[in-house]
Amino acid sequence: MNQPLSNNSDNSVAIIDDVQLKQFQSLYYLIKGKRDTDIKLFTDIKQFSFQDILELNDKVYKVLELHKLVTDIVNVTIGFDNKEIKTFGNWHEFKNSDWNISSRTKYITLEWDFNLVLPNQYHQVPQTHTMRIRIGNNLKPSEMIQVVFQGDDEYDLEEAQSLMSCKIDFINAQICNQLKTIVDEWYKALPENSEDHKLIKFILKYDDLIKSFITLCFITSAIIILNYIYKISVVYKVSVLPVDLGQKMFLFLTSSLAVIYLFYKLGNQLSDRMMRMQIGKLKRNPIFEITKGDKNRFLEVKKENSKYLKGLFWTIVIGLSTNALSALIGYTIEYFLK
Repeated sequence: MNQPLSNNSDNSVAIIDDVQLKQFQSLYYLIKGKRDTDIKLFTDIKQFSFQDILELNDKVYKVLELHKLVTDIVNVTIGFDNKEIKTFGNWHEFKNSDWNISSRTKYITLEWDFNLVLPNQYHQVPQTHTMRIRIGNNLKPSEMIQVVFQGDDEYDLEEAQSLMSCKIDFINAQICNQLKTIVDEWYKALPENSEDHKLIKFILKYDDLIKSFITLCFITSAIIILNYIYKISVVYKVSVLPVDLGQKMFLFLTSSLAVIYLFYKLGNQLSDRMMRMQIGKLKRNPIFEITKGDKNRFLEVKKENSKYLKGLFWTIVIGLSTNALSALIGYTIEYFLK
């Protein structure tokens, strides 16, 4: 379609053909248009090494090489546990940085910003796409509250809680799907975090059952010792007990409630201490293995977990031994009364 435009100075007519119109539309959209957004959240706890991060970048560029790449910028931001943040303006700086530092990695943000011309594209105007990946989630309660009341969609609560998020601002849906597939496959291929901590995973999964088991051990101990006391009160003549059998039964039942409650409270206190001082302090390996501080943390976690597991073992032994101790006490009392 041709559109005549009048020129007031010389009354000539300018003709804009369809190609020029398409180019104008593309440029206008490039400058003023709002891109679509696709966000994928990852919640499985994985292990991330420096080589894994490099591999992800290689996979991303293999996708981009399938198209005519005009410009590309990679920004990397790393946050450490000592409140230090490092930002790299290009991939070369990040790759060749010295990571033999004592700081431990808290999170990593990777951002690819690129312009490319797609095949079979009618107009040769580059299209801008951005992919942002954030790995790591160590939000404190105060930071979580701030996220909840933040009005921007960028700080959505689910995104903040996930272990890794992938956000793609795109114009072409095909590029978006290709990048998202690459990231998803890369994530699934990563090793699980703390694969060597199978016992710890079992304990953390069934911690409530372990707590109930300790309390139950104390209750059964009370039942064992009450059985001995009942037998002694019926078979042997004890001066402090009433002679009438009905009165003995009433006294036994009422005192049994107090004894069982006492043992229940003792077991509950021990199990609460176990949850607070032992199971509650068991830790997974850090998810990052980038700096020297990250690698040293692996040894620290192993040493700390070993100490807590020993304490947990002896707590379970104490819970089990209360049954044997109650039986021994009852047997000793009966032996001296014979």
